[in-house]
Amino acid sequence: MRFQTWVWGRLESTAWIHVVATNKTNKLIKGGMMMWTNDDIAEVLEHLRVQGNDDARFEAKSCARTIGTSVWESVSAFANTKGGVLLLGISEDGDFSPVPGFDANHIASQFMDGMGDGNPQGARLTNPPEYDVSRCEQNGLSFLVIDIHENGIQHKPCYLTARGPQTGGYRRMDDKDLRLSPTEVFEMTHALTPSSADRMVVPEADVSDLNAEAVDRVLAEHRNSKALRGTDTRLERMTRLNMVNKVGEVRLAGLLAAGQYPQQYYPKLIIDVVAHPGVEKSAVEGPRFVDRVQCDGNMPEAIEQAVEAIAKNLRAPTFVVGVGARTDSEIPKEVLREVVANAVVHREYDAQFLGESVTVDIYPDRVEVSNPGGLWGGVTLATIGSGVSCCRNATLMQLLHQIPYDDANDVTVEGGGSGIPLVIREMKSHALGGPVFRATPDRFTVVLGRYGVEQQENHDWLDHVGVPLTRHERMALLLLKRHGDMTVPQLHVALYLDSDDIRVILHRLVQARLADEIGPDRYTLAEKVDGGEPSGGRKGLTASESAILSVLSADKPLDVHEIGRRSGRGLPTTRKALSRLVKRGLVLATAPPRSRNRKYLLKR
Repeated sequence: MRFQTWVWGRLESTAWIHVVATNKTNKLIKGGMMMWTNDDIAEVLEHLRVQGNDDARFEAKSCARTIGTSVWESVSAFANTKGGVLLLGISEDGDFSPVPGFDANHIASQFMDGMGDGNPQGARLTNPPEYDVSRCEQNGLSFLVIDIHENGIQHKPCYLTARGPQTGGYRRMDDKDLRLSPTEVFEMTHALTPSSADRMVVPEADVSDLNAEAVDRVLAEHRNSKALRGTDTRLERMTRLNMVNKVGEVRLAGLLAAGQYPQQYYPKLIIDVVAHPGVEKSAVEGPRFVDRVQCDGNMPEAIEQAVEAIAKNLRAPTFVVGVGARTDSEIPKEVLREVVANAVVHREYDAQFLGESVTVDIYPDRVEVSNPGGLWGGVTLATIGSGVSCCRNATLMQLLHQIPYDDANDVTVEGGGSGIPLVIREMKSHALGGPVFRATPDRFTVVLGRYGVEQQENHDWLDHVGVPLTRHERMALLLLKRHGDMTVPQLHVALYLDSDDIRVILHRLVQARLADEIGPDRYTLAEKVDGGEPSGGRKGLTASESAILSVLSADKPLDVHEIGRRSGRGLPTTRKALSRLVKRGLVLATAPPRSRNRKYLLKR
């Protein structure tokens, strides 16, 4: 049922509009939506004027006499993404001001007809979303504010009926309405449909493509179970477990779980682990990546190879335990294993996705694990941590649940919905913050923070700051310490917080004299971090120089290769930055420039 709120005249009454980025915090909230006053609408328009264009939440359309096709494209995009607000009768070209002569009654009637209200035969959209309409007024000119709700998964995709789902569906990206790709349409259409892709027969493959030892382990796990009751031969048992079909043809699940080399038939069914030098994928300087491992073989093998490849590129902090010490992976290995295994077992294996890999991108401040295929089975970002088990590849899940990843009793995939709660619990217990989940219709990503809050040296440094800080403020400060200076967009990428929230955090750090604003939306660590002694000649450092200083110590010399690895910089950049730091007297070299034994120390 659609709830239509008509607010006639000026907006002294309340209009129901979704949340927009604003500094105001005292607005009333009802039914999950914001109550907007006339001042709020004016603020929205001013926000758009300053911005100079529409954005992911707002789309202005003149619609002086009629509703054009682009309006229906925007409705489709909002319905298929996160919802949004149409401002009809507002001219983007006219500095986001109301359009003179706009007939609000006529356009509203057109819109409702196009949505199929009162005249289903004239509907312009298939799976039209729910919406709220408000008539508003500014400077004596009327316009319409239409809040488009996001469709539920069972009603996606919303698309222009005349064009069909393959060409008539859109999604919202920033201020653009982008046509849905074939894979996005497929994922939306099949989001609630049980998948049989992992049960498909692999052409040309036969039982010789399966690893006999891996098959034996699976069969051994079932030797006393009802699953193998009434079977006499090895082939019958493999058939019962869906590794092969009744005529001995290998199923995809069997090949992935226990194959000799699945990539013979599907080269891209790998886990691609890449370590990047900077906080973004496209580095401005230096190499594109500092390490890359393409993990192949059957999936238990690939998962373990990927976990080790990730751990190799993470820090390994040492913790004092009693009279001894222990060295742990910066991100617990059980977290890495769970996230990578989930990406493998929950990814989409339909034919049009077989050319895509599971990817792991390692940055100095985070690890991103991404798999083809969106959320499935009605799971949403809000419910993903509830512990409910829902898997599109049930046969593959069952097989991987029976294969141990080492000589211990642990298995490759636990199942039962325990994985994500474990990841959340372990990340928080290691002071790494909770994981961040991102989902598009055809891709799912888990982001694991590498803020280093759990490291004793950073604990000590933050305590030395002497100012009570929130977790996000501590993380932002550590990032500034590591990178020297960062922009709001860069911190948005690193912290995955709204840009306005990041500005609030930075404003707080500036007020506390912990950070300085050195340009529009660009900040650096303050020269006097806690009101103590200045850091000495460090003003004006480049991001690379600051990153290198952050990994050096006055006691343990490091060579250029280790400094580059720890700071996330390439060798040419590291060498040039070290040369400049030595000249400025901030770093000491232990040997002449051309010596193989040359190492570097932080000057006391």
